[in-house]
Amino acid sequence: MKKEKIITIFLIFIFFIIFSIFNFEQYYNFHKEKLENNKYNLEVENKIKNFDLEKIEKINEIKLYSTPSKDLHNKIIELINNSQKYVYIEVYMFTEKRIKEAIIKAKKRWVEVKVILEKDPYMAYNINDKTFNELKKNNIDIVWSNTKNYALNHSKMILIDDLNIVSTWNLTYSTFTQNRDFFLIIKDHNINKILKEIFYNDFNWLAISPYNENLVLSPSYSRNKILNLIESAEKDIKIYIQYFNDNEINNKLIEIKKLKNIKISAIIPETAVNDENTKKLINSGIEIKKIPKHKMHAKAILIDEKYIFIWSENFSSYSLDKNREIWLIIENNEIISDFLDIFNNDFK
Repeated sequence: MKKEKIITIFLIFIFFIIFSIFNFEQYYNFHKEKLENNKYNLEVENKIKNFDLEKIEKINEIKLYSTPSKDLHNKIIELINNSQKYVYIEVYMFTEKRIKEAIIKAKKRWVEVKVILEKDPYMAYNINDKTFNELKKNNIDIVWSNTKNYALNHSKMILIDDLNIVSTWNLTYSTFTQNRDFFLIIKDHNINKILKEIFYNDFNWLAISPYNENLVLSPSYSRNKILNLIESAEKDIKIYIQYFNDNEINNKLIEIKKLKNIKISAIIPETAVNDENTKKLINSGIEIKKIPKHKMHAKAILIDEKYIFIWSENFSSYSLDKNREIWLIIENNEIISDFLDIFNNDFK
């Protein structure tokens, strides 16, 4: 019995030695990558804590568009048709036929096309299945979002060569024909570099969130930045949002209104008018109106007519803390002027 025990221990020892020889490199790389990720996350956390709006870089080559707009629809298709190197799309819903046709044609021209889709959009399950299967059939590299990294992939961006389109939209026909949404078309090397990094990480299911002062990313660090932005207001805040479902954000708006007596105005869809959170904000002196003509899907905040956020995010704990969301903070007088024209007209 003792001899058998010694043999068993010896065999286990030999197995461990052989396993270590063949798997050491993989084991080492795994822990090295884990340590590097932890170090990177600590660096990001430190940058978030020290976030300052004065660090925002000006983006000069940028244009704001709003929907409904058939011209914008045609412009995006034209940009895809003229693409030379790549078209990358990361979006929550994708059913728009002409844009699908354009990226299939781009693929046939040997343009690199990659797509990330949300598999089960809330209350619209399976809406992306047809697009996924159709693009897959046409040899386009397409993946579902990784549910382990975030609850829903609610981000909305298209990268076309050196152009970046970040917006509040989904790629649906109603976006261009019915909705109030905002599109930013940007040509900026640093923005292009960071958005491509985010796209590649999401496409390859990597849970890494790169940091940039102009960028706001959920579920990584959006709550901190949005609270800092609201706290920085000295004169007024103008908001487009679908609903006010986050207590911390709501309380911060009420607090700022009370402490600084600044003007806060918001435009919401008709569906959110009678919500209890909306009523609470109205009772605190915040002006809230429903959009008169269009289906309200836009998400944006303008602070003191100086800094503007354009985003995919709603005011909810899921959007802020669990979903993949992408926003940009912009300091650009032309963009702000265009935004004010749209906001003031809608607010009337």
